[in-house]
Amino acid sequence: MKLTMFLLFLLGGLVALVSALSFPDISQCPPLPQRPPPESVHDLRPDDIKVIAAMGDSITAGLAAINVKTEYVSPEQFVEFRGKGFIMGGDPDSSSIANYIKHYNQDLVGASVGSNKARYCKKTFFCFEPYHNYPVDQLNAAQTGSTSSGLSDQVQYLLKYIGPNTPLAHEWKMIHLYIGCNDISAHCLPGMTPVNYGRNVYNNLKTLISNVDKAFINILSVQHFNELIQIPPKHPGYVKQFADKNINVHDHECICCSNGGLERMGKQVDMYNEQLKEVVARLNRELSGTIIEDLLGIKRQKDVAVVYQPLDTYSATVPVDSISNLDGFHPNIKTYKFASRLLWRQLFTKKQDKVLISQFDENMPVYCPTAEDRLQT
Repeated sequence: MKLTMFLLFLLGGLVALVSALSFPDISQCPPLPQRPPPESVHDLRPDDIKVIAAMGDSITAGLAAINVKTEYVSPEQFVEFRGKGFIMGGDPDSSSIANYIKHYNQDLVGASVGSNKARYCKKTFFCFEPYHNYPVDQLNAAQTGSTSSGLSDQVQYLLKYIGPNTPLAHEWKMIHLYIGCNDISAHCLPGMTPVNYGRNVYNNLKTLISNVDKAFINILSVQHFNELIQIPPKHPGYVKQFADKNINVHDHECICCSNGGLERMGKQVDMYNEQLKEVVARLNRELSGTIIEDLLGIKRQKDVAVVYQPLDTYSATVPVDSISNLDGFHPNIKTYKFASRLLWRQLFTKKQDKVLISQFDENMPVYCPTAEDRLQT
């Protein structure tokens, strides 16, 4: 009897150990055992995902993700390293959600590869007209400089590949939305309000959902980037200067940062995230159907879930070299590594247990999901 109890205790310990596996690299995670295809968006594992896609701004586009070593910086050095992005990066060495999923499903499509030169317009520094380069972008619709008002173009771009009557229409999809920093950076301009932002996000997600099925839609919170961009100025010489002294990219990236704008931006971040939470709740209510449908056992028309993912970091723990030295504004690949691992863990964490704000940890290991883990809806 005692031996039996001991063996059960030992077995329980081993199960707990396996369920908590984490490694320095996703390649070290064991494969998931095969199982029948899922019948619901609420029963998804990473190996079920066939398509990854994203909408967003320059962060999702991977702008300025690799630091430069030149004495001065020029507009030509601003590159979208889409293949390195923490969500959509498909380059083999990238720490990204796309590559983590690909570890479990080699047939994954949609990840970005390679890079694009950022388009330079003298008046605004970055050109704001939408531009998509499918060989590099793949299903990453994000646009440098985009605000929430530019989401309509991004939705239409994705629907060309994952909408009705496309080869990917009936495959399981993970679609990410990470946008808001540019809206907040321009909060002092007419019409740039949290309510308008929420309306833009809702309307465009509504259009997307009306035209896709079998989708896990991941809505990332806006970070308190107003705190992060105050880190580089504390380290003189870290951010490269332009040889052309007439260029100040920061004035274009954050129009409303001056004259007390940074303090106001912090409050805006909180209000924008509240808008995102309301949008997610509203869309899920619409997707869940009515009580009568539940009683009658009527199947939902859409197998879609929308999930809010907190992704904030204590600024005091963020090292300066995790921020791009081209502008002191964008995150670089050091941040990408941490952000990808944080987001990956959040995907498998129940809503009530999600970490709301994290300490930056460049050595955070990659979580290895178990056969019982599901993408939490």
